[in-house]
Amino acid sequence: MSGNRYLLLCALVMTGAFAGGYAGNRSIPVAHAQERVGPTNVRASSFTLVNQQGQVEGTLRSGATGAELELDDAYGHPRVEIGVSGITIRDAMGRRIWTSPRGMGVLPAATE
Repeated sequence: MSGNRYLLLCALVMTGAFAGGYAGNRSIPVAHAQERVGPTNVRASSFTLVNQQGQVEGTLRSGATGAELELDDAYGHPRVEIGVSGITIRDAMGRRIWTSPRGMGVLPAATE
């Protein structure tokens, strides 16, 4: 075997090895030994839900008398308010259209 043929054969083997390694690296997904698990307990004084434009659509917060939930419309006006004092639903103009009966508030779950 002449020197030129030997160099050509070595170049061909090296090119094939690099091409095979590159193709194998791109076609086979990476295997992880352990699945990532998110936190099991998140603590905060409030949580704010925002849409893709960054506008607030809802808030869950700790109030003076307990937890409060407020759901807003697309313009940021409160539409539903839930708290210890009761439930209030508002129309697009901000007027109350329904309020839970006085003294009802949020009822605890039955223990039966």
